[in-house]
Amino acid sequence: MTMSGRKDWIQADLRCLMCGRVPGRLVGPLPSGEASASANAQQFAAYRPADDSAPAVRLVGGERFRCSTCGGILMMDQLERFSTYDDVDDDLDARPRRGRPPKPWRNTASAPEWLAQLGLAG
Repeated sequence: MTMSGRKDWIQADLRCLMCGRVPGRLVGPLPSGEASASANAQQFAAYRPADDSAPAVRLVGGERFRCSTCGGILMMDQLERFSTYDDVDDDLDARPRRGRPPKPWRNTASAPEWLAQLGLAG
């Protein structure tokens, strides 16, 4: 069941078969339907290196990944699904205030005019 504003994703760690390091992760949108149940039906869109200083790389197909440390072959490990949601616009100023409405502000005059209005000015 897909909610409005929800996007389902899948990610898989790439682990080196020789040294066991995780040099990066594959990320892609999760297709809807029952075909998404198997890992073979996944198409990943980007490769995110484990090093945060390196940018994500868009995949075009046919990439062969190798470990940058030992040169070993990388395999998919720990397939994980996650969801992202659109930002909720919770504007507190647009909602009506709870409780009794505040009293309207009176136009306050300066001190000498105020005394004159009360008849106390001398």
